[in-house]
Amino acid sequence: MKDYSLKSGERYPTLDLNLIGGDHLWRYHYAASRVDANARLFGADVFCGSGYGAALLAQKTNAMILAIDGSAEAIEVATRKLPDPNIIFAAKLFPFELPENTFDFITSMESIEHVKDYETFMWMLVKALKKGGSLFISMPNENVMPYTGYIWHYKHFVSSEIRELADRHGLEQVNAFSTSSAAYGDDGKTCLFYPYQMNNDKPLDLESGDTLFFEFKKK
Repeated sequence: MKDYSLKSGERYPTLDLNLIGGDHLWRYHYAASRVDANARLFGADVFCGSGYGAALLAQKTNAMILAIDGSAEAIEVATRKLPDPNIIFAAKLFPFELPENTFDFITSMESIEHVKDYETFMWMLVKALKKGGSLFISMPNENVMPYTGYIWHYKHFVSSEIRELADRHGLEQVNAFSTSSAAYGDDGKTCLFYPYQMNNDKPLDLESGDTLFFEFKKK
């Protein structure tokens, strides 16, 4: 059975941005920078964890945000501690449906690896986007952080898998980067998770870091 408690280890349990990895924050800042803040848009943060990313998006843009997570505890804390009229928090376990052709943008950070049926998950995200809408999605890089039976993950990905999956579902790539949240051994593979390391709040070449990050647009 999966542990959906706030402090299970699957999500940052804090709303203190000083205690959240710079790589996580950079991805949300990047997504916010790509959204037209002068328009009244509707976005979603799918698997929002403790809600810090949804709050950042709401603060940096003029968008309404639907923020969904499988942890009812995380959603309860976020609803209580992040009272923002531009955010709707909801607790849902996948599989769930999102309204079709509804969102101008969707963020889904380090989520797809938690879903056994990841193809259906991607299909749902794309179906929920409006034509021309943006998907910002990240996942562990198998080439740098090999899957070795992480208790919270089903698999890690190589960039070609994500690009092929995106292409099958009618997405075109706009940008691709990687970020780093770990220390590396001599073989270039991750050897120690180090979420508060200094200078990890910047993009890297796609294949360099332990986390792949893509910006796609729905055709």
